[in-house]
Amino acid sequence: MMPLVLLVSFGLALTACSGESDETDYALEEEREEMVSQLEELRDDMDDQLSELQTRMERAGDEADRENFEEAYEELTGQRDSVDRALADVRNATSDTWSTVSSAASNTFDDVSTQFEQWQDDVESWMDEMTD
Repeated sequence: MMPLVLLVSFGLALTACSGESDETDYALEEEREEMVSQLEELRDDMDDQLSELQTRMERAGDEADRENFEEAYEELTGQRDSVDRALADVRNATSDTWSTVSSAASNTFDDVSTQFEQWQDDVESWMDEMTD
């Protein structure tokens, strides 16, 4: 009888641990989905700007303007690549690597978002000067 009690107790202990693990996995997946969503939205906004820059480069009559558009395009492409790498890392993170990956991806999002907003302001000002 005692071995049966020990076996049942051990089984219940494993079930309890599994429940905690399921909750942790669910929380991790929620965090992952939220971070993926934020990074994808940022990447989509950047893609829109890249498309706009491509159009403006093709239409630019002045060589200096075209060079400025190309420079802006390369800068934005580099930032977009950082977002893509963060997305891949987040999607491939395990529960063991999540803390590190999550922190790095959050930093990438914050840094690129800030740079992207500043970049948008700079490009808008620059385009306003071109039309004046």
